[in-house]
Amino acid sequence: MHILYHHRTLGDGAEGIHIREMIEAFRQLGHTVTVLGAVGEGAPRVTRMSQMRARLPQAVFEMGALAYSAADYASIRRTLLTQRPDLVYKRHALLDLGVGLAAKHAGIPLVLEVNTAYASPALQSFEPLRFRRLAARAERAAFCAATLVAAVSSPLAQYVKNVADGAARVLVVPNGTDPEKFRLHPGLGDHVRRSLGVRQSVVIGWAGVLREWHRLDLLVDVVSRIPDAYLLLVGDGPERPRIERLAHQFGLAGRFHVTGRIPHQQMPEYIAAMDVAVAADDRTGYASPMKILEYMAMERAVVAPRLPNIEDVVDGGHDAALFERASADSLQQVLNHLVNDRDARLRLGRNARQTVETKRTWIGNARSILASLEPRR
Repeated sequence: MHILYHHRTLGDGAEGIHIREMIEAFRQLGHTVTVLGAVGEGAPRVTRMSQMRARLPQAVFEMGALAYSAADYASIRRTLLTQRPDLVYKRHALLDLGVGLAAKHAGIPLVLEVNTAYASPALQSFEPLRFRRLAARAERAAFCAATLVAAVSSPLAQYVKNVADGAARVLVVPNGTDPEKFRLHPGLGDHVRRSLGVRQSVVIGWAGVLREWHRLDLLVDVVSRIPDAYLLLVGDGPERPRIERLAHQFGLAGRFHVTGRIPHQQMPEYIAAMDVAVAADDRTGYASPMKILEYMAMERAVVAPRLPNIEDVVDGGHDAALFERASADSLQQVLNHLVNDRDARLRLGRNARQTVETKRTWIGNARSILASLEPRR
C-alpha cells in the first residue's frame, strides 16, 4: 500500500515523536510512505520558524492557517492525481481541512489522526482562539471529510462524534511507545542518580515541557512533605523559573533538580533513574500522555490522575496508581505508599511493561488503524 502522510507541525516535541514513530510503524508493516508537510521527515525546527509563530498576533496566525489550508487543497489535489496513493493519513491541525477535502474529492480514503480539539471549550482557557466559530466549522468539515477519525482518547472520540453529529466514523487509538527503545537494562539510570548525588532516596520523577497546565506546583508541594523522596523533573519550559522558586520555598533544596531539555534518545536513562514516575495533571482530559507510556515501558511505578483519557491507557491498581485530580491529599497518599513499599513499585512496573508490550506499541496502533479500513464482512 502507498500511504501519503501529511502533517503541519514543525516536528518538535511529542508531536514529532508521534509522527516519526507512526511513519516507521507503517513501513515496518511493509507499506510505502511518502511524507508531506512543513518539515517532511526532516529534523525538528525549533528556532526561526518557532520564533516567528510566537511573535505573530493570534488573529494573523489563524488567518494564515486558513490560507495555508486553501493552498494545501490545490497542491495536494495535484499530488493525489499524479501519485494516486491508496491512503492519505493526516494529522489534524487548526483550521486545516484542505488535505481532507482534496482526498475526499479525489476518492481516496483518508485517516484523520486527532490529537486535540482546537475549537473545544476545554482548550480555550489555555489556547484561546480569535475566530473560534470559524475554527469549529472547519473542524467539523475536517471530521466529516475523513473515512476514519483516529482519536487518541475516548473523551476526544466523543467530542468528534458530537461535533460531526454522527457523520464521522471514529476509532479510539491511544498513543503508543517503542518497547525496544524504552527497555530497562541493568545499571541504566545509575549514572544519572550518581550525578544528582542521590543515594538511598526514592526518586519521584516527571518528564515533559514545564508548562502551567501540568500542575507541577502540586507535585512540588506534595513531594516537599515526603522526607525520603527526591524530585527529578526532566525537561524545560516557561514554568521552570516559577517551579524552581516554589521548590526552594517549600524547602526542597538538595532534594530537587530540573535537567533542562534532554534529547529524546536519552530519555530512557533518565526515566530509569526514577523509582516513581508521575503525570501530575492533564489540561483538557483529551490527551493521551506519551510520558505515561514511556514510564510504563521502562517498568516504572506510574502515578497519574484518575481521568477517563488516562484510564484509556492504564488500569488503576494493576499497572498504575491513580489519584483524584487536583487533590494534594490524594496524591500524597499514593506517593507515600509507593515510597515506602518497594514491592508495590516493582509490581506496578512489571505489569506496566506487560501492558505496553501487548497493547500499547506504535506498530500495534498502525495495525489497528489499517484493519479498521478493511471492508466489513
